[in-house]
Amino acid sequence: MDVKAFMVATDLEMTLCRCRIWIEDSNGHRIAGDKKYHDCTNYFYTGHEFIYFPNQTYTVYAKVAGSFKKKKARGPFNENTCFSIHGTVNKWGFDQKSC
Repeated sequence: MDVKAFMVATDLEMTLCRCRIWIEDSNGHRIAGDKKYHDCTNYFYTGHEFIYFPNQTYTVYAKVAGSFKKKKARGPFNENTCFSIHGTVNKWGFDQKSC
């Protein structure tokens, strides 16, 4: 049986921050990704997060712990995508990039 799936790859390029990245389907239900915050500091040996999930239309969300900025949403998508989360707690970005 051939199971189709998508992947979101995110470069973790933050300075001393914790973040979470998750995927929601077109109905707003979380289908993959982080439930809790984790270290997103730019370490050259662990600087990527890969999330795999079933083949369906999806939106990618990101949030930084302790930030007053609201969560960021990107999408909807129907293909593999790549992102960069970068910056500091008070000034961070979540941008789509080429894979």
